[in-house]
Amino acid sequence: MRRIPVLLSALVLASCAPPGRQTFSPTPAGPDTQTVSAADAFHNRIPLVSVLPDTQDFQAPLRNAVNQALAIKPDAAFQVVAEAPATGNPDTDAKTLAGLTPEAQAIAKAIVADGVAASRVSTGAKTAGLDQVVLVYVK
Repeated sequence: MRRIPVLLSALVLASCAPPGRQTFSPTPAGPDTQTVSAADAFHNRIPLVSVLPDTQDFQAPLRNAVNQALAIKPDAAFQVVAEAPATGNPDTDAKTLAGLTPEAQAIAKAIVADGVAASRVSTGAKTAGLDQVVLVYVK
């Protein structure tokens, strides 16, 4: 009676593929320097999409990126962040970020228009980075 579980176990194991060489590598490949630099630049949150100011044709690439994110995580939420470099003057920083607000709002509206519930899209602004840009993050 004990032979049946042993035979069944042997059949199950025989149908599995052996692990690949990379599975148990003593020296696994690390991330490339470009990935490390990007993670450092964005504080370990790499944006799904980056939209530069005055970009008019962002809808198709944005829709494609959002659909790919939703295919991986159907309940994904999106955060649209206007970002500008800090100047050291709070009034100047506020004006610069206020100038990016319409573009950030247009991007958030485009995400909602593509079928994402408005409750899963948030907006924000911050001073960071070297350039003015609107970033879309997946949460």
